[in-house]
Amino acid sequence: MFAKILLASDGSKCALKAAKFAAELAIQNGSKLTVLHVFTIPVSLAAFSAYGGGEVDQTEFERYTTDVQDAVSRRTAEALEPYSIEYETRQEVGHPSETIIRVAEEENCDLIVLGSRGLSEIRSFLMGSVCDRVSHHAHCPVLIVK
Repeated sequence: MFAKILLASDGSKCALKAAKFAAELAIQNGSKLTVLHVFTIPVSLAAFSAYGGGEVDQTEFERYTTDVQDAVSRRTAEALEPYSIEYETRQEVGHPSETIIRVAEEENCDLIVLGSRGLSEIRSFLMGSVCDRVSHHAHCPVLIVK
């Protein structure tokens, strides 16, 4: 039923639960699984640079981004390890919901799986719910795991 599944993970407890669910679905359906980690540029960092706070060292920023995404990748890999499933990992920088939707379209996914809550409820309040935006704008079904 689902040839390609996109799992969006931020390493949170809900995302890791969604990872397990996505792995089970992929095994049951013989699906290809892609794990996506989206790094969001912190609002304070973007504001600092945009409003004359000085230049952000690009090398340091890229190193920090890589470190954060690698940590999320390790946590997600640990959640998927018991399933012995092969998967592809993509790491992107951008707005979470927009990036998830774009990657799902690029990868021609049949299903998007994500956890119901990310790492920051404050960020969710300020930026809107990633789940809400993805579920309303994705080209394919979205499974939100509580």
